[in-house]
Amino acid sequence: MPCPHYSISVVSRGSGQSVMAAASYCLGQKLYSAHDGKWKYPHSSPQRVRYTEVMLPPNAPAEYADRQTLWNAVDEAEKRADAQTARRFVITLPKELTYEQNLSLIRAYCQAQFVSKGMICDLYYHDEHDGNPHVHLLLTMRAMDEQGRWLPKTKTTYVLDENGERIRGKNGRWLRDRQNTVDWSNPQNGEIWRHEWEVAQNKALEAAGRPERIDMRSYERQGIIDLEPQIHLGPESAALEHKGIPTTRGNRNREIKRVNAIIASLQKSIAALVEWLQGIKETLTRHETISNPDDYNLGEVLLSYLDLRKADREFWAHKAQTKASLKDLQAVHNAITFLQARKIDTVHTLVSYLSRTGARLNELRRTVHSKEQRIRDIDALLAADKTIHDLHPVYDEYSSIRWKGAKERFATTHADELEQYKKAQRLLHKFGVSHPIDRKSLHAEKAQLEQEGEVLRPDVEAVQAELDELKTVRYWVRKVIPDALPSRTESGASSLRNTLEESQNTNELENLLDRTAKQVIAPQQEEVHREAYRQRNETL
Repeated sequence: MPCPHYSISVVSRGSGQSVMAAASYCLGQKLYSAHDGKWKYPHSSPQRVRYTEVMLPPNAPAEYADRQTLWNAVDEAEKRADAQTARRFVITLPKELTYEQNLSLIRAYCQAQFVSKGMICDLYYHDEHDGNPHVHLLLTMRAMDEQGRWLPKTKTTYVLDENGERIRGKNGRWLRDRQNTVDWSNPQNGEIWRHEWEVAQNKALEAAGRPERIDMRSYERQGIIDLEPQIHLGPESAALEHKGIPTTRGNRNREIKRVNAIIASLQKSIAALVEWLQGIKETLTRHETISNPDDYNLGEVLLSYLDLRKADREFWAHKAQTKASLKDLQAVHNAITFLQARKIDTVHTLVSYLSRTGARLNELRRTVHSKEQRIRDIDALLAADKTIHDLHPVYDEYSSIRWKGAKERFATTHADELEQYKKAQRLLHKFGVSHPIDRKSLHAEKAQLEQEGEVLRPDVEAVQAELDELKTVRYWVRKVIPDALPSRTESGASSLRNTLEESQNTNELENLLDRTAKQVIAPQQEEVHREAYRQRNETL
């Protein structure tokens, strides 16, 4: 399935980051930064870079098509030491599409969402042939005028009262209001860009004749189920998995996907069955012969279907009639046995049983979620502790520098290492632990959690088996009452499958009743004809 990874960040000098260093990393080649007079080295392989392009809006100078010229111009326009110089994206491309289809898809998307709005988009297509094609984007954050000159990011205006007069603050100075000149940094844009990427991907997949579809919302936002996200493989594990060599992270992802599939199936089945029960209660209420739908016996509905089928097969060959009847009888017998074993004899008790099953599933989901979350936390703690151990010499050297200029130069050169070190420290602080952590106990806890997860699987599969039996009950009930227990789409409308099933069941039932009626009427008509023939002969 397509991967929904879509991350947005900002290249900020205040965090020791360099837009030229970011471009060098994405390009896989060294670039010269006029801002600090240094070459930026990528520390990455250029072989992964399959395509690059600087996409310009109409008012941008043509020389900005050269990324070194572009980002040096951006650095020159930004005077503040803590300036934000670029917006950075990492977007996974659907591996189900070809290189040409993906390139056309991402270029059209960037043109529509960014370049048409006035941003310059520096695009890098990466593909290491490991099943993870993706792009890096660097976008300018400062707008341009019609002549291609950089414009201010913000403008300041005086705050006015209802009479249009300026207002003084408590310090006696005129109050001012600072506003962005463009809305590119609006927080709502992230949601818009992600949604438009979802739409663009699904259109491309459909045009390519692919059945897969992507949903860029989180599992919680989708409202389907709180499924467990998979863990990041990392370059080493991804390379091994690509060669067909199983890894610990790959095995865990496969297990997470398996449990997610089971839980999602259960959740959807329970939701459909609860709605189905509401439908049958409403249907049964319309029948005058039923005084209390909650007390309606489900077993009688199933047995009545057997009676109808038996009448319809009265003139079948004995062997065929026996074979078909036994098949129906066995299926209905299994359903009734299932209901009786759980003391489910009415609509009311079936609703109660489903409610309890749903509660069990929710508790199971919370348990699985908490265990998987703790395992991810342990992995993060172990990785952060290793990062601190590996980068501690760099951080110590940085801390020992007393001269401001030398310290800033060191921070620029080692920006990534220092940021990783600080990020790891923040993570340990978040969990209330300090370096070095007790790695042995964490590994033991992780092993225990994984073992407990294995124990949960039979419970999940048992609930799945119960829901399969309930679906059998639904099938037979709808054979007798075609419009009972309808399945619905997410919007609440009757699904196409339900409509077709209801129409088919209705036709079958009507034909069955017609044939049964004819079987009763035909002998009577034949007797009438014989009596008329006898009387005519007597008259003659």
